[in-house]
Amino acid sequence: MKSETRFLLIMLGLVLVVGAGLAALNYYTRPPQPPPVKETELKLNDVVASGRPEKGNPSADVVIVEFSDLQCPSCRRGSEAVEQLLLKYEGKIRVVYRHYPLDIHERAMLYAQAAEAAHRQGKFWEMQDLIFNEQNANEKRLEEFARSLGFNLEQFRKDMKSKEVMQAVVEDLSAGRRLGVTSTPTYFLFVGDKGRMIQGYTSLLTEVDKVMEGA
Repeated sequence: MKSETRFLLIMLGLVLVVGAGLAALNYYTRPPQPPPVKETELKLNDVVASGRPEKGNPSADVVIVEFSDLQCPSCRRGSEAVEQLLLKYEGKIRVVYRHYPLDIHERAMLYAQAAEAAHRQGKFWEMQDLIFNEQNANEKRLEEFARSLGFNLEQFRKDMKSKEVMQAVVEDLSAGRRLGVTSTPTYFLFVGDKGRMIQGYTSLLTEVDKVMEGA
């Protein structure tokens, strides 16, 4: 083989190798795509339940129902995203919280019980924020949170262990499974009676912006 031909074949091989490498690099470094948003036939009354923690405008046409795990890092960021939306669209959104403690998080159920007990003393959201700020609190630390919020500590301890609190958490969890929730955070976004199911807070931000721009 002539030296010129050998040179051309070597160069062609190098081009192919570099091209394949660049394609692989592009594939493995591209940002993950958010899960698709699913339209749902569910109505708002199918997803909310009486007595659940709420904030925002109770009469708002736009309602976010949040299924969340208090030991889930993405749920902490999701909570920040919801706060961002409440500020951006002040008075136009109602938020409803429902527990969805995952088995993979050792203290998720304990945190749900603590937040539910705090709900009975009117400070669910404040307890949620304290738990999200650390996400490794033990039971003693949860009592410190309760003390800092001015709770009746004996009542808080009693509520945390109560059948009623456990039942509230389990009912939320069962409802989530029945509605098709498989991960956290999962949101149901309703505009009037039209709903969609959204996994992840980045998609929630996008979808709420779309709704508000079209409103």
